[in-house]
Amino acid sequence: MRKLFGRKGFTLAEALIATAILALFVSMAIVGTSGLFGTGEEMMAVSKAAVLGSDVMKVITNELRFGESFKFETKDATSGDSITYDSTTYGEGTSMKISGDSKRKGELLIVSSPKNFVETGAEDGTGKSDKSFYPISSSSYDEVWIKSIMFTIETKVEKVKDEENIKEEDKRKRQVISCTVAVTSDGTNTLWEKTVTIVPISQKTELFLTESATNQGG
Repeated sequence: MRKLFGRKGFTLAEALIATAILALFVSMAIVGTSGLFGTGEEMMAVSKAAVLGSDVMKVITNELRFGESFKFETKDATSGDSITYDSTTYGEGTSMKISGDSKRKGELLIVSSPKNFVETGAEDGTGKSDKSFYPISSSSYDEVWIKSIMFTIETKVEKVKDEENIKEEDKRKRQVISCTVAVTSDGTNTLWEKTVTIVPISQKTELFLTESATNQGG
Protein backbone atom coordinates (compact mmCIF):
# COMPACT_ATOMS: atom_id res chain seq x y z
CA MET A 1 0.00 0.00 0.00
CA ARG A 2 1.29 3.45 -0.92
CA LYS A 3 1.89 5.88 1.89
CA LEU A 4 -0.10 9.06 1.74
CA PHE A 5 1.65 10.84 4.55
CA GLY A 6 4.56 11.71 2.36
CA ARG A 7 2.45 13.71 -0.19
CA LYS A 8 2.63 17.47 -0.16
CA GLY A 9 -0.56 19.57 0.32
CA PHE A 10 -1.44 23.11 -0.78
CA THR A 11 0.76 25.89 0.44
CA LEU A 12 -0.80 28.91 2.13
CA ALA A 13 -0.15 31.05 -0.95
CA GLU A 14 -1.89 28.54 -3.23
CA ALA A 15 -4.89 28.36 -0.90
CA LEU A 16 -5.21 32.16 -0.85
CA ILE A 17 -5.02 32.33 -4.65
CA ALA A 18 -7.69 29.64 -5.02
CA THR A 19 -9.93 31.46 -2.52
CA ALA A 20 -9.51 34.75 -4.40
CA ILE A 21 -10.37 33.12 -7.73
CA LEU A 22 -13.45 31.47 -6.21
CA ALA A 23 -14.57 34.79 -4.69
CA LEU A 24 -14.15 36.48 -8.10
CA PHE A 25 -16.35 33.91 -9.82
CA VAL A 26 -19.01 34.20 -7.10
CA SER A 27 -19.08 38.00 -7.37
CA MET A 28 -19.34 37.80 -11.17
CA ALA A 29 -22.26 35.37 -10.85
CA ILE A 30 -24.06 37.67 -8.40
CA VAL A 31 -23.61 40.72 -10.64
CA GLY A 32 -24.76 38.78 -13.69
CA THR A 33 -27.84 37.48 -11.93
CA SER A 34 -28.82 40.91 -10.60
CA GLY A 35 -28.37 42.29 -14.10
CA LEU A 36 -30.74 39.68 -15.46
CA PHE A 37 -33.32 40.52 -12.82
CA GLY A 38 -32.92 44.22 -13.59
CA THR A 39 -33.37 43.64 -17.32
CA GLY A 40 -36.42 41.49 -16.67
CA GLU A 41 -38.04 44.20 -14.55
CA GLU A 42 -37.34 46.82 -17.21
CA MET A 43 -38.81 44.63 -19.93
CA MET A 44 -41.90 44.01 -17.81
CA ALA A 45 -42.35 47.77 -17.24
CA VAL A 46 -42.01 48.49 -20.98
CA SER A 47 -44.56 45.77 -21.73
CA LYS A 48 -47.05 47.21 -19.23
CA ALA A 49 -46.49 50.70 -20.65
CA ALA A 50 -47.17 49.46 -24.18
CA VAL A 51 -50.43 47.81 -23.08
CA LEU A 52 -51.62 50.94 -21.25
CA GLY A 53 -50.57 53.23 -24.11
CA SER A 54 -52.35 51.10 -26.70
CA ASP A 55 -55.55 50.97 -24.63
CA VAL A 56 -55.52 54.74 -24.05
CA MET A 57 -54.86 55.42 -27.71
CA LYS A 58 -57.75 53.14 -28.67
CA VAL A 59 -60.17 55.07 -26.42
CA ILE A 60 -58.97 58.44 -27.75
CA THR A 61 -59.20 57.32 -31.38
CA ASN A 62 -62.68 55.84 -31.03
CA GLU A 63 -63.94 58.91 -29.18
CA LEU A 64 -62.50 61.58 -31.48
CA ARG A 65 -63.33 59.67 -34.65
CA PHE A 66 -67.03 60.32 -34.01
CA GLY A 67 -66.57 63.86 -32.63
CA GLU A 68 -67.14 67.28 -34.16
CA SER A 69 -66.19 70.95 -33.66
CA PHE A 70 -62.70 70.38 -32.27
CA LYS A 71 -60.92 73.29 -30.57
CA PHE A 72 -58.56 74.24 -27.74
CA GLU A 73 -59.09 76.43 -24.70
CA THR A 74 -56.77 79.08 -26.14
CA LYS A 75 -58.34 80.79 -29.11
CA ASP A 76 -56.62 80.16 -32.47
CA ALA A 77 -54.32 77.54 -30.89
CA THR A 78 -53.42 74.58 -33.10
CA SER A 79 -52.15 72.25 -30.37
CA GLY A 80 -52.55 71.58 -26.66
CA ASP A 81 -52.68 68.95 -23.92
CA SER A 82 -56.48 69.29 -23.65
CA ILE A 83 -59.01 69.24 -26.47
CA THR A 84 -62.69 70.28 -26.50
CA TYR A 85 -65.23 68.81 -28.91
CA ASP A 86 -68.81 67.65 -29.36
CA SER A 87 -69.01 63.98 -28.41
CA THR A 88 -71.64 61.49 -29.50
CA THR A 89 -71.22 59.76 -26.11
CA TYR A 90 -70.70 62.60 -23.62
CA GLY A 91 -72.45 65.49 -25.38
CA GLU A 92 -71.49 68.96 -26.59
CA GLY A 93 -68.55 70.79 -25.06
CA THR A 94 -66.78 67.63 -23.88
CA SER A 95 -63.09 67.95 -23.03
CA MET A 96 -60.35 65.31 -22.91
CA LYS A 97 -57.07 65.57 -20.96
CA ILE A 98 -54.89 63.97 -18.27
CA SER A 99 -56.34 63.99 -14.77
CA GLY A 100 -54.80 66.49 -12.36
CA ASP A 101 -56.25 64.68 -9.35
CA SER A 102 -53.50 63.20 -7.18
CA LYS A 103 -55.68 60.14 -6.55
CA ARG A 104 -56.13 59.52 -10.29
CA LYS A 105 -52.61 60.49 -11.38
CA GLY A 106 -51.84 59.96 -15.02
CA GLU A 107 -55.31 58.75 -16.02
CA LEU A 108 -57.26 59.77 -19.10
CA LEU A 109 -60.04 62.14 -18.04
CA ILE A 110 -63.14 63.00 -20.07
CA VAL A 111 -65.26 65.86 -18.72
CA SER A 112 -68.75 66.51 -20.02
CA SER A 113 -70.38 69.94 -19.97
CA PRO A 114 -73.03 70.36 -17.21
CA LYS A 115 -75.65 71.21 -19.81
CA ASN A 116 -75.57 67.58 -20.97
CA PHE A 117 -76.95 66.31 -17.65
CA VAL A 118 -80.26 66.48 -15.81
CA GLU A 119 -79.52 67.61 -12.27
CA THR A 120 -82.39 65.68 -10.69
CA GLY A 121 -82.98 61.97 -10.39
CA ALA A 122 -79.34 60.95 -10.44
CA GLU A 123 -78.60 57.32 -9.61
CA ASP A 124 -76.54 58.23 -6.56
CA GLY A 125 -79.55 59.93 -4.94
CA THR A 126 -77.79 63.27 -4.45
CA GLY A 127 -79.56 64.99 -7.32
CA LYS A 128 -76.23 65.68 -9.06
CA SER A 129 -74.62 63.70 -11.84
CA ASP A 130 -70.90 63.06 -12.03
CA LYS A 131 -69.52 64.87 -15.06
CA SER A 132 -66.01 63.39 -14.94
CA PHE A 133 -65.30 60.03 -16.56
CA TYR A 134 -62.23 57.79 -16.38
CA PRO A 135 -62.54 55.26 -19.22
CA ILE A 136 -59.30 53.53 -18.19
CA SER A 137 -57.92 53.09 -14.67
CA SER A 138 -54.12 53.23 -14.53
CA SER A 139 -54.22 51.27 -11.27
CA SER A 140 -55.06 48.23 -13.36
CA TYR A 141 -51.68 48.48 -15.11
CA ASP A 142 -49.42 48.35 -12.01
CA GLU A 143 -47.00 51.28 -11.63
CA VAL A 144 -47.22 52.80 -15.12
CA TRP A 145 -49.27 55.84 -16.05
CA ILE A 146 -49.78 58.45 -18.78
CA LYS A 147 -46.93 60.94 -18.81
CA SER A 148 -48.33 63.29 -21.44
CA ILE A 149 -50.94 63.71 -24.16
CA MET A 150 -50.60 66.24 -26.96
CA PHE A 151 -53.33 67.03 -29.49
CA THR A 152 -52.77 68.87 -32.75
CA ILE A 153 -55.50 70.11 -35.08
CA GLU A 154 -54.71 70.70 -38.73
CA THR A 155 -57.27 72.18 -41.07
CA LYS A 156 -56.85 70.87 -44.59
CA VAL A 157 -58.44 72.40 -47.67
CA GLU A 158 -59.51 69.93 -50.32
CA LYS A 159 -58.71 70.63 -53.94
CA VAL A 160 -61.77 71.52 -56.01
CA LYS A 161 -62.54 72.37 -59.61
CA ASP A 162 -62.14 76.03 -60.60
CA GLU A 163 -60.34 76.70 -57.32
CA GLU A 164 -59.26 80.16 -58.48
CA ASN A 165 -62.88 81.27 -58.94
CA ILE A 166 -64.32 79.86 -55.71
CA LYS A 167 -64.69 81.91 -52.55
CA GLU A 168 -62.55 81.02 -49.52
CA GLU A 169 -65.60 80.30 -47.31
CA ASP A 170 -66.96 77.89 -49.91
CA LYS A 171 -63.85 75.74 -50.06
CA ARG A 172 -64.17 72.29 -48.55
CA LYS A 173 -62.22 72.11 -45.28
CA ARG A 174 -61.73 69.32 -42.79
CA GLN A 175 -60.08 68.98 -39.42
CA VAL A 176 -57.46 66.29 -38.95
CA ILE A 177 -56.36 65.51 -35.39
CA SER A 178 -52.96 64.14 -34.43
CA CYS A 179 -52.55 62.72 -30.94
CA THR A 180 -49.32 61.75 -29.18
CA VAL A 181 -49.44 59.66 -26.00
CA ALA A 182 -46.42 58.96 -23.77
CA VAL A 183 -46.35 56.48 -20.86
CA THR A 184 -43.92 56.45 -17.91
CA SER A 185 -43.22 54.55 -14.70
CA ASP A 186 -41.34 57.27 -12.80
CA GLY A 187 -42.67 60.55 -14.22
CA THR A 188 -39.40 61.28 -16.04
CA ASN A 189 -38.41 58.54 -18.46
CA THR A 190 -40.69 57.65 -21.36
CA LEU A 191 -41.21 53.90 -21.74
CA TRP A 192 -43.71 54.05 -24.63
CA GLU A 193 -44.75 56.78 -27.05
CA LYS A 194 -46.88 56.81 -30.17
CA THR A 195 -48.58 59.30 -32.48
CA VAL A 196 -51.74 58.60 -34.48
CA THR A 197 -53.66 60.68 -37.00
CA ILE A 198 -57.45 60.73 -36.70
CA VAL A 199 -59.86 61.83 -39.42
CA PRO A 200 -63.34 62.23 -37.88
CA ILE A 201 -66.18 60.33 -39.53
CA SER A 202 -68.21 63.55 -39.89
CA GLN A 203 -65.40 65.09 -41.93
CA LYS A 204 -65.20 62.03 -44.18
CA THR A 205 -68.98 61.89 -44.69
CA GLU A 206 -69.26 65.59 -45.49
CA LEU A 207 -66.39 65.36 -47.93
CA PHE A 208 -67.83 62.27 -49.63
CA LEU A 209 -71.29 63.80 -50.05
CA THR A 210 -69.87 67.05 -51.39
CA GLU A 211 -67.68 65.26 -53.90
CA SER A 212 -70.57 63.02 -54.98
CA ALA A 213 -72.80 66.04 -55.57
CA THR A 214 -70.04 67.74 -57.56
CA ASN A 215 -69.49 64.69 -59.69
CA GLN A 216 -73.19 64.31 -60.41
CA GLY A 217 -73.46 67.93 -61.42
CA GLY A 218 -70.34 67.78 -63.58
